[in-house]
Amino acid sequence: LILRPVDADGREAQAGTTSAKVYLTNLFNLALPLINYELTDELQLVDEPCPYGSGYRLAADVQGRSDDSFHFAGGRVVHPFVFRGPLGRDRHILEFQVRQLESGAEVLFRASGRADTDRLAAEIGEHLAAAGVADAEITFRSVDRIPAGPGGKVKRFVPLPESD
Repeated sequence: LILRPVDADGREAQAGTTSAKVYLTNLFNLALPLINYELTDELQLVDEPCPYGSGYRLAADVQGRSDDSFHFAGGRVVHPFVFRGPLGRDRHILEFQVRQLESGAEVLFRASGRADTDRLAAEIGEHLAAAGVADAEITFRSVDRIPAGPGGKVKRFVPLPESD
């Protein structure tokens, strides 16, 4: 298996920089070899040897799927961790889906008790402001079921469609 972190244009990302995506090549599966299969995970490689003697390159950080990032006015890009962190720490939130809005985001959620949505909105708003998205409107809507996408899988982060 070969993982090749690359920038947005498909050029090799240098060690110490975060890639825009990863190309995966797997020639061991004879029925379906994968060559430069694109994964939208962001990855950062370390340019140091493994302290345990492995000859493989070390990954410093895996940021998750870049296609889940929200793109706001002024070129502000917000990673889903801004939402995932606070929502994941609330013990009452069982499941969520964050939908980007022009002015912020709507959070659909299922809960096992009373989630402190005011606190969550304030915390997420602070993180968005730190990322350059000031005065973001964060709304919460309790639902019985998070809607699944066309393939039956729930998409946790739903960015606005790209405009041409």
